[in-house]
Amino acid sequence: MKISVIGASGRIGSTVSFLLAREPSIKHIVLISREKSLKKLEGIRMDMYDALAAEARDAEIEIYSDKEIPDAVDGSEITIISAGVPRKDGMSRLDLAKANAKIIKNYVKDISKTCDTKLFIITNPVDIMTQKALFESGYDRSQVFGLGTHLDSMRFKVAIAKYFGVHIGEVRTRIIGEHGDTMVPLLSATAIGGIPISRMPGYENLPYKEIVELVKSRGEEIIRLKGGSEYGPASAVVNVIKTIINDDKRVLTLSTYLDGEIDSISGICIGVPVKLGRKGIEEIVPIRISPEELETFKHSVQVLKACWEDIKNI
Repeated sequence: MKISVIGASGRIGSTVSFLLAREPSIKHIVLISREKSLKKLEGIRMDMYDALAAEARDAEIEIYSDKEIPDAVDGSEITIISAGVPRKDGMSRLDLAKANAKIIKNYVKDISKTCDTKLFIITNPVDIMTQKALFESGYDRSQVFGLGTHLDSMRFKVAIAKYFGVHIGEVRTRIIGEHGDTMVPLLSATAIGGIPISRMPGYENLPYKEIVELVKSRGEEIIRLKGGSEYGPASAVVNVIKTIINDDKRVLTLSTYLDGEIDSISGICIGVPVKLGRKGIEEIVPIRISPEELETFKHSVQVLKACWEDIKNI
């Protein structure tokens, strides 16, 4: 399998590339960056080869400038786009929309000229950038998806596990909606060891609002403390890639285009549960959620739609 990473010189892109190179089923990785970052990319490649040698592993790792994208990504089963203006302390993800929409547009137009690939969008604001990629590529919606609230769902899962003092593997939960301030944690879909969370001892004292704020502010806190995050997002990306490679049919919460599957909502890319396999998004899971959660989700939809209207013609 060949996978291309656009923005491979950045924090997340370089970490994703290294983690993918360690996967047995991935033998060919293409690292793509702006021309001014090619020397850094060469250093990343050398470092990756050294690490792989220590594990007695091998992979073909190529580097390209983003001006060579049509040739670089040709034959890639999945193309990951993590390039863009990074979020700085005090910025919301939606603050990045206009600048990153131009970047996504240019890359996707180049890719779609010659290549039929799955587009996996990491660039923030990820829901809006996923829709921009879908709009500009002309690809089927099953081929274009974003990281969405997959990482947020994992953060929520950790917080629930810590509160109840259980192994993280026992917690089943997810967050839907915007990857941002209007995300919607689904307590109605949360269970521990198969037991609905509302029936767990201590549920009545669950600091729900504090946990939600912790999840919402996690990325900003990491930016404040160390300048940016890479390990969490990169691991979440690889989790998605492995699901596709292995055709696992897992239900993950990714950003995808809705066309009436949930309460007749359509016309926006947003984080919802999807069944993921080798073909990409095979099904949007038409979940039923509580009335309160649905209203919050509709608010998230409206926030994203307003942002999309601002940037769709960029």
